[in-house]
Amino acid sequence: MGKLSFLLAEDYIKPKIYFKSKQVPTVNTMYTPEDHDNFSGLEHLTQLLCSPRGFIVNAFQIDYYQSLPRLIAKSVKHIHSFKKLYILGPELSLSILKRSTKTIYEKQMLDYEYINVEQDPDFVTNQCITLLEEGHILYILPETSVCWRPNLLTEPDKISHYLCSTLLSQQVNVSILATALKNESGKVVIFPADTPNAYSGDMETRVYQQSETLYQLFDSLKADE
Repeated sequence: MGKLSFLLAEDYIKPKIYFKSKQVPTVNTMYTPEDHDNFSGLEHLTQLLCSPRGFIVNAFQIDYYQSLPRLIAKSVKHIHSFKKLYILGPELSLSILKRSTKTIYEKQMLDYEYINVEQDPDFVTNQCITLLEEGHILYILPETSVCWRPNLLTEPDKISHYLCSTLLSQQVNVSILATALKNESGKVVIFPADTPNAYSGDMETRVYQQSETLYQLFDSLKADE
């Protein structure tokens, strides 16, 4: 009994702490078989969703069924992330997307917001910068650049290949997740994240180089079809 009392006393003085390490969600736990049928490159999305930093989703093509925004909103809820999804586009595009969300339940389930880029350009730019700095997600519709030019360059007309996403990426130092539709399979392809620190030079040069990289991704997808 003396020895037992000593062991019990030792455990009382130096309690052992048991815990489970917090595991990062994997593609297998976050996504359904249907998600795997509809998307490729889900691991790239998972990596950014689990990061505390904000990021940009650059949609090369119109996603009429909002399949990727729906997936992102669902995944954010799945991992209980603080992140929120904001869809950027012109008023007409946003109106169409809003009308496609018919039920109150669906609106609550999706839980994302819209930013009309036809408002004051400086207001929209500052709003986007703030949201990215806070760690949120900006989903930029492909038609956005027709209506909005973030005033972040002194001479933006010199940029021949212009993308709103690259300007914001370089300004706020956040990654871009480029996406496109692969017609042959019908899948939405999610490319590896493109990081702004992969480029050097002044702001104008970096924006140009990053824009070229993103266009090359899209061209490579078309060449494979």
